[in-house]
Amino acid sequence: MKKQKLFFHYLAILFIALLFAACSGSGKDKNAKSKNDSLDSIKIVADSIKKIEDAKPKFLIIQGTNVNLRVAPNLNAVRIRQFQTGDTCEVIEKGNKDTANDVIDFWYKVKRKTKEGWVFGALTSLKQSTKPDKQSKSKAFPLIKKQK
Repeated sequence: MKKQKLFFHYLAILFIALLFAACSGSGKDKNAKSKNDSLDSIKIVADSIKKIEDAKPKFLIIQGTNVNLRVAPNLNAVRIRQFQTGDTCEVIEKGNKDTANDVIDFWYKVKRKTKEGWVFGALTSLKQSTKPDKQSKSKAFPLIKKQK
């Protein structure tokens, strides 16, 4: 019986020593590391958000006459309305690259007042297009049609 009591005393002392060691300095180190990791994560997210905001302009200006706003980012999509030179639109999304009359550029989903739709970037202040040659300029540009 004495040996059994002595064994439990040693076991209790060992348990308390291990518990004390676990709760001492190493816990503080883990908390500090955890805080540093959290701060690093916040910085990474903030940098990512800034890059996204910088990459996507908030507004564009129409640089053509009778520029079509379409329901989808393609030339065959239904026309919602037409814009005039100088009209300003909020950019919602940058779409895919497309080619229209030998001009390659992106489609942009935009909003003006209550209307949302897609415009071809070559006809805006965000144009990143290749210049059409002189023959292409003489043809009727498929994105510009007079409103009936």
